[in-house]
Amino acid sequence: MSSKVLKVALTGGIASGKSLVSDLLEIHGCTIIDLDVISREVVMPGTEGLSELVDSFGESILLKDGTLDRKNLRDVLYKKGRNRALIEQILHPKILEKMKSSMADCQEGVMVVVIPLLVEKQLWEPFDRAVVVDCESEKQIKRLMERDRIGEEKAKTMLLAQASRNQRLQLNDHLPTDIIENNAKVSDLKDKVEALKQKLFSLV
Repeated sequence: MSSKVLKVALTGGIASGKSLVSDLLEIHGCTIIDLDVISREVVMPGTEGLSELVDSFGESILLKDGTLDRKNLRDVLYKKGRNRALIEQILHPKILEKMKSSMADCQEGVMVVVIPLLVEKQLWEPFDRAVVVDCESEKQIKRLMERDRIGEEKAKTMLLAQASRNQRLQLNDHLPTDIIENNAKVSDLKDKVEALKQKLFSLV
């Protein structure tokens, strides 16, 4: 491979364990770029992203300290497809621009970019490989309910807003893909990530 950087896209459904896998890969020496982190950075006070959201949805989306009320925005987002489209139209180009500049800064080794919506947005073009964190839907719903303190119906709605598990597992049509199953104990996951790390570094 001519490049000294192996560009890996890490994806998976909501509450499947992407953050845990990316944390473990970071401990193993991978450079991590997380689109969830970037999506928070592009709506910090004073950013163009935040002011465009306020122009579209009004001051009610802000907390008292002037920061974005992400929970309120998420509730607005899931209620109307039109809102979701508008929010994505405002934020996605900014998130992708920041992702690309972060990727350009990484000069060697294994770079892992955590992209929850890799499949939905067909963002595989800049990558050499993909990793899918796979998890049974029932487990995702349970984790989501616990994590976000929400009811089962809301958790199911959030799950349905994403690509299906099968669509994600077909990513191999576009990129060489490794599947990490996260249905069991954390110790099992650690072993799987350790094996994955060795494979990825052998490809650089």
